[in-house]
Amino acid sequence: MSHCRMQSKRVSIKLAPSLYTSAPDARIQAIEPASDEEPDHKPKLTAMTRRFAINFIAFSLSAILVACASESAVEVAPEVALDRIASPEPTVIPVLEALPTVESAPLPTLDAPPPSPSASSQDFGAIISRDYVQPPTATYRPTEIPSAAPVVRAPTQPGSAQTTAVPLGNTQLDGAGMGIQVYFNFDVPGWDRVLRQLASLRVGWVKLQASWKWLQPNAAGQFDQSFRLFQLHVQEADKRGFKVLISIAKAPDWTRHTDRSEDGPPDDLNHFRWFIHSLLEKVGPNIDAIEIWNEPNLKREWTGNRPINGASYMELFRVGYDAVRAYSPSIAVVTAGLAPTGNHAGISVDDRVFLRQMYQAGLGGYSDVKIGVHPYSWGNPPDFLCCDHVAGQGWDDKPQFFFLQTIYDYTNIIAANSDNAPMWVTEFGWATWEDFPSEAPEVWMAYNSAFDQSNYALRAFEIGQSRADIELMFLWNLNYAYEIAVQHRSELAAYSILYPRFDGSDHQRERPLFQALATRP
Repeated sequence: MSHCRMQSKRVSIKLAPSLYTSAPDARIQAIEPASDEEPDHKPKLTAMTRRFAINFIAFSLSAILVACASESAVEVAPEVALDRIASPEPTVIPVLEALPTVESAPLPTLDAPPPSPSASSQDFGAIISRDYVQPPTATYRPTEIPSAAPVVRAPTQPGSAQTTAVPLGNTQLDGAGMGIQVYFNFDVPGWDRVLRQLASLRVGWVKLQASWKWLQPNAAGQFDQSFRLFQLHVQEADKRGFKVLISIAKAPDWTRHTDRSEDGPPDDLNHFRWFIHSLLEKVGPNIDAIEIWNEPNLKREWTGNRPINGASYMELFRVGYDAVRAYSPSIAVVTAGLAPTGNHAGISVDDRVFLRQMYQAGLGGYSDVKIGVHPYSWGNPPDFLCCDHVAGQGWDDKPQFFFLQTIYDYTNIIAANSDNAPMWVTEFGWATWEDFPSEAPEVWMAYNSAFDQSNYALRAFEIGQSRADIELMFLWNLNYAYEIAVQHRSELAAYSILYPRFDGSDHQRERPLFQALATRP
């Protein structure tokens, strides 16, 4: 938020007081600065013309003073001080003049994916993207169908696969290498509450998904009022000392003219270039890292006129990387975290195959990128490796079902391509449906108790911080278990470490993981 400064620009900003309350019709109206540009050549004025101009200016100034005297003052709700809406000092933004049209280069030959397996052996990843609804034609099944009754088990696997218990009083974790993704569509008081909750966890980073279609739904250069809310929240998080990672995904419909049945990239990548440029003009000083897209190896994130493969994604990555670097040499650029899944024709590409395709398409040529990883683990503890079968339990017979196996596999792929890029775990976590007043949406969620969720996540943080090739880890998620999400049995809610009291209030309960993070040494 910013104080209005007259810097040889005419600026008028109207802030409706309802933004700073919980009123549902909160609005922000902003009139962009008028242009500073003047003609290169000005005609000479005659003496009469000068006198006329002076008299006209004097009359105009008088009229403006009278009009300003009658304007109403801007109202700000008492709980938000005016300095809460201060913008950072202006940053010089490189001008992107006459950006060249991005042309699609011929795609290199890629690893041929194995044949699509039968429906009885599908190994789909966890559904963890916001607002995702499974299409009615998709049938999600493990290779091994678990029994109807939840299996009560102890971690008894042999050797190195044995889970290590994490005593809460002895968990030595460095908060500077930890972050968490948050739901942020709140008014200012609500966002203040979220930031205070984050502060109690003593993590250094916060992750927000910048849904392009939500921030710029109508046309290029036209940001929706939701963008202003996003801008205020990013600025406030930065002001309170958090480092900010944003994940840019989900192109708006006006950039997509073929198949828009699910989310996907834009048809013309120049729209993506200009969106990043415009975004950074407004919130660049408050952002520390950008993840370019989310899980592009899934059709539900990559629907449109581009094939689902690593080379196609690298075309978009290249445009996004260049746009970020045109603004800043220091903002970290992260490749999209891939969904841990297998090859399923028209639905998904194996994440290991997809990462190899990205390297074939030039990923190894970037010396300063981070490799995004989403090592979900279903009902398997973080120390387990593939494939350790537990009697009566499914989701344990593929490498993608294991946190540590995914880390090992990505490490090997990076090394095989003579790269030493560090990994950023931009999403990970364990789901539990404990204490929710309905049946879990997926059987495997019954494998994890709330204490399993806590113990596994803490151990995963320990594993990550013991490895030189992992720089940062972001837990998924803080607060997606809002009451309606639980009522609709959304998988988003199962990963949340805060959940509602189910009494219609805004009060939340804390999962054991929240408490363990807050009370660790």
